[in-house]
Amino acid sequence: MVFNSYKRKLLPWIYLNFIKYANARQPVIDTSHLIKTVYNQINNFVDCPKTNLDYIWEAYGFTSGIRDSDLHNRGVFVTRGVASPGCIVGYYPGSVYRPGDSIFIQSISNSYIFQCADGIFIDGKHNGMSGMFYKSCSQRNRLGPHMTCDQSWLGLKNLVNPLACGQIVNNGGNKTSNVSYCEIDIDLRKISLKQRKFIPNVLHSEPSPNLRMVVLVATKNIPEGSEILSSYFSVC
Repeated sequence: MVFNSYKRKLLPWIYLNFIKYANARQPVIDTSHLIKTVYNQINNFVDCPKTNLDYIWEAYGFTSGIRDSDLHNRGVFVTRGVASPGCIVGYYPGSVYRPGDSIFIQSISNSYIFQCADGIFIDGKHNGMSGMFYKSCSQRNRLGPHMTCDQSWLGLKNLVNPLACGQIVNNGGNKTSNVSYCEIDIDLRKISLKQRKFIPNVLHSEPSPNLRMVVLVATKNIPEGSEILSSYFSVC
């Protein structure tokens, strides 16, 4: 059990599995389009979870949510419609750690840490020390009455940002995965101050206009009732 929590941080395991999946063909995804989509979604969200779900349905033809999973306790499923290839079906929420930021304590028994290609980490664990750090950084970055990130994902239900559940997506392996992780950098200055409270990420260190986000993008049609599944080596 301990090994399973840490194996993805061990260089030999990473190397062997990278070689295994290196030849797997990954879709080419236009990240500039994804960034524009994120700006559009964040700037259109409101404080009501149901209204935001309706917006996703009307704009993209699907909704998703956290449900019990046969694979691992719980997972994320398409609950209505069909998620088409290229659609953002999830955001990976959590505290964003730049290279050099201390993350050792938070990483203990934590399988929700996503490592980006350039050494940035996103800690998507919703409880324990990770949750406390996220809340603390959220309050630190508050600008007067304006929150600058979303905390609703920490409860795993009634998500104000309905897509902020990417950390719950289970691993389907290279053969059954239907989404790919995409790393993007957004300019917070392009999101109005009152709308930043819908961003499910916060910088652990000093605030910056630029924020790393990871979105999950559908690589094939995902019909209603299907579980959204990733491959840990499927990064665009």
